[in-house]
Amino acid sequence: MTKTLQFLVFLVLQILFLPLAILGMIPAVYKEMVVSRKLGASFTAGQAIQPRWIMHYFGTREDEATVAFIKAFPIESHWGFLGVMGAAIVANRICGYTPGLAKVPEPGRETLMTFLPARVVHNDRLAKRSMERVEQVVLMGAGFDLRVLELSRGTDLEVFELDMDKTQQLKLATMKAAGIAYDHVTYVPIDFRHEDWMDKLIEAGFDSTKTTYFHWESVNSYLEEDVVRETLRKMAELCASGSVVVQDFYSTTLLTGAASSGFGSTGRIVAWMGEPWRFGIDMSKDAKATIEALLDEYGLVVKEVVLCGAKDESTPPFYAIVEAVKE
Repeated sequence: MTKTLQFLVFLVLQILFLPLAILGMIPAVYKEMVVSRKLGASFTAGQAIQPRWIMHYFGTREDEATVAFIKAFPIESHWGFLGVMGAAIVANRICGYTPGLAKVPEPGRETLMTFLPARVVHNDRLAKRSMERVEQVVLMGAGFDLRVLELSRGTDLEVFELDMDKTQQLKLATMKAAGIAYDHVTYVPIDFRHEDWMDKLIEAGFDSTKTTYFHWESVNSYLEEDVVRETLRKMAELCASGSVVVQDFYSTTLLTGAASSGFGSTGRIVAWMGEPWRFGIDMSKDAKATIEALLDEYGLVVKEVVLCGAKDESTPPFYAIVEAVKE
């Protein structure tokens, strides 16, 4: 069936499902905007797992753990998501319709609406590859991520998760309610902006003589530049040669709203929720070289850079995922 016919099927269903979509929006928005603030948990960390739920329901990426987690999660609504996405899910079952939010775009063809699935699959790939060659893992600002939890299950890896105490406690309570085992992970509460995460990590049992995989996804944009640089310095100093750092960067033009008025509105929402964007990379010229120069200051050698949104030489990227190694 052609894409046009698939979209027409979806459109008809969307009209029929409109009351359900409106009803679904109510609990979804209430939990995300109100309940998260009441619980003192990270609003943006909750948003970050939504693409995984969507990709699961459209068969792009299986993730039963995230679905079970969201069903028990106080700041997201599984049934609200089903209401909002119901027409698209039914259209997918009928004729294979898949919205952009669930597709992995071709390299360079990512947009602000479609880059999130690309972020998920590239981080999956780099995490899996990195974890196969190290002895311990550290999630920096883990949020409600279950990727490393699942990938490390049944291995000999030492796994540490660092995040704000309230976010971490909510994650633990939700995993317990969802029946997700997490005993093989050590949880370290930390405020990156005001506490020394390195000391707390060592106290928790981190071994600086072992090769380590640091995963730092969608965290540095919420920190001041000096905090980002100090964190990079400590990561590089703390781990043994052969250790890997995977992290991402957003462009300064994107975070300031200069690249997109829509993304500017998103920035105002996250700021209102108490998590303003603070740090970005100038990607207007040679984004890869800019990132390499930054990481080189701390003895980290870039091995792979994934640039999103760079359609041609005249179009700069707006987002990058980077794998670097301490040699």
